[in-house]
Amino acid sequence: MSTSKLRKAVSLWFILFYALVGVPLWYKLTAIYRAPLPVKYIEAVHENLHSDVHVTVPVYVRSDTYTFPDVHDAVQVQVNELLRSKQGPVTWSLQVLPFDNTTVDPELDHVVTLVLDDDIGFTILYDSKETIVFFNDETVASNDVPFFVAQTLVEHTFELEWRKFSSSTGANDQNSMAIEYSPNVHLSLSLLTGDGRPVAWDIEPVLQQYFTPLREFLAPLVNFTVDTDIVQVNDLKLASLRGATSPSWHDLSHAIDLSELSTTNYYKERSVLHLAIVFPSAAAGELDFINATTIHPWQSFLVPQWGVLMLNRKPLDDNTRITESYLKPVIYSFSRELLQLLGLTSGNEDLSTPYVTMESFQRMTILKNLEKSIDTLWSLVKLTQQFPQMAVPREVLDDVTAALDLRLKIVHLLNDPCKGGRSTWNEALHLSNELLALCEKAFFHKEMVQQNFFPQEHKIAVYLPLLGPLTVIMLTGFINAFRKKGLDLDKKER
Repeated sequence: MSTSKLRKAVSLWFILFYALVGVPLWYKLTAIYRAPLPVKYIEAVHENLHSDVHVTVPVYVRSDTYTFPDVHDAVQVQVNELLRSKQGPVTWSLQVLPFDNTTVDPELDHVVTLVLDDDIGFTILYDSKETIVFFNDETVASNDVPFFVAQTLVEHTFELEWRKFSSSTGANDQNSMAIEYSPNVHLSLSLLTGDGRPVAWDIEPVLQQYFTPLREFLAPLVNFTVDTDIVQVNDLKLASLRGATSPSWHDLSHAIDLSELSTTNYYKERSVLHLAIVFPSAAAGELDFINATTIHPWQSFLVPQWGVLMLNRKPLDDNTRITESYLKPVIYSFSRELLQLLGLTSGNEDLSTPYVTMESFQRMTILKNLEKSIDTLWSLVKLTQQFPQMAVPREVLDDVTAALDLRLKIVHLLNDPCKGGRSTWNEALHLSNELLALCEKAFFHKEMVQQNFFPQEHKIAVYLPLLGPLTVIMLTGFINAFRKKGLDLDKKER
């Protein structure tokens, strides 16, 4: 083979290798991996958040006086009519069943006990989930007992679901005073004094005796971690409020800065609530605006989504030790207001039906977590659609798939009429917290958070200084190889 033909063959081989192998390989190696998310399915669930959810709560009816063989069926009809009259975005129902001593536990299950009495009424027991409905012979004769039972269950025993699930806002109605629900909450208890004098407090035994029972009761709902601290030479500048008269927290907020207490320590928990017990300095003297009594020498202020501020009228003496007699009513008051900060109560009322209220709050929280999880996944989908060159790692797809499977498991627990006890709601709440964490993990993946995408025009601009000269050299060499024979012929003719 002549040198000219060899040169042409080599040039052609380089061009073909460059175009057929080099360019596709470069494009493949620089391409952004985008895992195929189930966009259509997430969009369908987002558009119909509660279409596949039907919360079913079993309730058992028993009678201690008369034998009503079909009373549960009659109550079921009345309950269905009441729920149908006020339907909301969330479908929920009561599964009214006959009482069976061998399978039903009045302390764990919802039980309605019918009691013959002179007057008509009801009561919900404090220490269980039992509802007692009182009826008389006239109501039996007029067949009004099923309606009274149904009305008591729907509008009183399950009042929270009746108000939340049957309203236009659904389960996503947020109390402005309460913090956003979190399964882990840190409690920071601080004693502040305006002076630097030695002070001590018996907070640990008081917490063990008076707060631990509440902590154990709320354990299925919230896991608390607690720290205590004494802060000296800091009374939040209470002396500047000396002229105030019967102030509210709104009035105090203009003079008191709580940011120092909120940012002093770092907590791994997302939600933090505070209890700050503040004594003024001796220089500030007695603060007359504090509405205190001899029994309670402090006034409590509930700070929205922050905690409780307890201001004392008088400063501490030297070498003071704050004992149980002072701390017991403080912790009791804080426990009541803690329920309001968690969203279990509204206003200053006590938790009159703790077991019923906590289970209702669990069910509402499960629905909120389902809504938030789908909203998070939908935000993830919109983010990937907005930036076509954004990387979608395989880990994100795995988390999304696991989250959708977990959601189906939760929905199955909620919809199963054969379940509905305390263990069911505890498991469903735990799974819904795990579901929300999975969705947030997928959305806040490090590559997603950094928006690690590489637009096509940027990719060309970066590689052009390398590919441009290489392409010019190869094309020029190829053209010269095929033009050389023509130049040689022109020289011979001359």
